[in-house]
Amino acid sequence: MMKCVAVRILSFILPLVAAAPALAGIQLYRGNMEAVTAPSKSCEGVLGKHPATLVINEDSALDGLNGYLESEGVVVGKVAGPDLAHLGIAYPGQTGRGNTISLTRSGAALVGELNGSTTVNHCTFDLGRLALDRVDDEGSAKAAHQRLVNLFAAQATLYQAFSLTQNGNCEEALPLFEKALGLADSVFGQGSSQLTHFIRGLSNCYAKLGRIKEFNTLYEQRIGTISDESLKAGLTKLRISALMQDGRILLAQAEYEAALKILMQAYQLNPQNKDSIHTVMAVYIRSSRYSEAVAFLEQAAGKLEEPADRKEINDIIALVYFKKAMKDAQNGKGEESEASLRKSVALDPGSSQYLVALARMRHKAGHFDEAQKMLSQGLERITDEPSRQEILAMQEKLRQTEMIIKKLQ
Repeated sequence: MMKCVAVRILSFILPLVAAAPALAGIQLYRGNMEAVTAPSKSCEGVLGKHPATLVINEDSALDGLNGYLESEGVVVGKVAGPDLAHLGIAYPGQTGRGNTISLTRSGAALVGELNGSTTVNHCTFDLGRLALDRVDDEGSAKAAHQRLVNLFAAQATLYQAFSLTQNGNCEEALPLFEKALGLADSVFGQGSSQLTHFIRGLSNCYAKLGRIKEFNTLYEQRIGTISDESLKAGLTKLRISALMQDGRILLAQAEYEAALKILMQAYQLNPQNKDSIHTVMAVYIRSSRYSEAVAFLEQAAGKLEEPADRKEINDIIALVYFKKAMKDAQNGKGEESEASLRKSVALDPGSSQYLVALARMRHKAGHFDEAQKMLSQGLERITDEPSRQEILAMQEKLRQTEMIIKKLQ
């Protein structure tokens, strides 16, 4: 049995403890349930003994018996019947009582059989033999009863919530997911692998409904306690998406510092995510912080695993230098502009745009031969026809300019 751990419950969780029946006459039994027969060879792995707990309420004021049966890997079942020999068991989300339990008392022990298809770790068995001993401790019996009341309610509520989401009704399912997680917390405690489906269901519902604030709260409170790698990866992906959404809104509002703070969180969660790299770069460019953009992109390129991705980021760095060059040229900073253009050409020698801009700048400064040489060298390495035509057009334009200058001289 998993030890129950007290935890601080999230403020948005609905009331956590399901109402329990009167506790008088509650008896606790612990032992084993042996899975004896399986319907197929693929499920033979479930055969053998599994720890089991049975709580029976034999209050004389009630009509018959009721209680709960739990076994390792088996969803908790609610039992009821006129006597120990004639009990039915229902599982969360199940209608009716298709399975039966027949028990015989022998002193402080119970022995018997569970008949019907029962699921253990996603496989089923047809026949289970129970051998249980009574735990003669009233406090333990009450605690076990309340735990199983909450566990059954948690799983039943979770089943109902998932059923609603399958029908596209996440709005109605959301409070059920919150309630189910709170109940499960009271049973397992934060960090238990048993919480995986509860957290996944709630986080997906928050994401679908655009409840970014609630999702972020859930993420921050849970991510450090999760050991399931698939769940952790799924939550991190949703977290990045939520941060990117908030960051883009702030970017559109020209709130550059706030946008950068949020977008950098998204980038740090997954440095391989090129979308976050591009958006961080956009913040720097729109706020004319070109040097910071280059520094960020250079370190980002160094962390990328794929050569093609690093090449893409280097091309973006070349573009940033080009934009800086144009800005410097407008502000009369010729030397800084030329230096940036040379970096653009060095990073992306296949770009006719950068080459033509640099050649034009050198020609304007009176370095006619150097400008023409740059363009000729570009024609030797650049093969795509549109780019070559752009270079040839610039060569002709520069020659025409030189002829005019000579005539004027």
